[in-house]
Amino acid sequence: MEYYLPVKQLHMFCAYLNATLFVLRLLLDLAGKPGWRLSPVRHLPHINDTLLLTLAFMLLAIGPWQPFAHQWLGFKILLLIGYILFGIAALKQRLSLPVRVACTVMALSQLAGIFYLARFKPLLFV
Repeated sequence: MEYYLPVKQLHMFCAYLNATLFVLRLLLDLAGKPGWRLSPVRHLPHINDTLLLTLAFMLLAIGPWQPFAHQWLGFKILLLIGYILFGIAALKQRLSLPVRVACTVMALSQLAGIFYLARFKPLLFV
């Protein structure tokens, strides 16, 4: 349990970095600069996501939270799956702009839900 706080802080940093990198990639695409897709920087989000997921599993292993006993955590995992799927669609160049915008709104909404649940840990269903 002594490692819980540093692991949690690193996990939170990676989560904020994930959101920042996602928005940055969206803005670069919107500005008509898809060159980031060809640079070595394109691998940074994948490295960060791997670290973020590893830290999440570490928190589950050393912390007091259980996905099925704590409703907010189970719902957060469902939102994460939605965020991943809509985020992938939002970054697909072959999709039309209106579809990508709708996917972006959905991905960012789910990301906001993830941050809310992580911060406040509400009791969802009584």
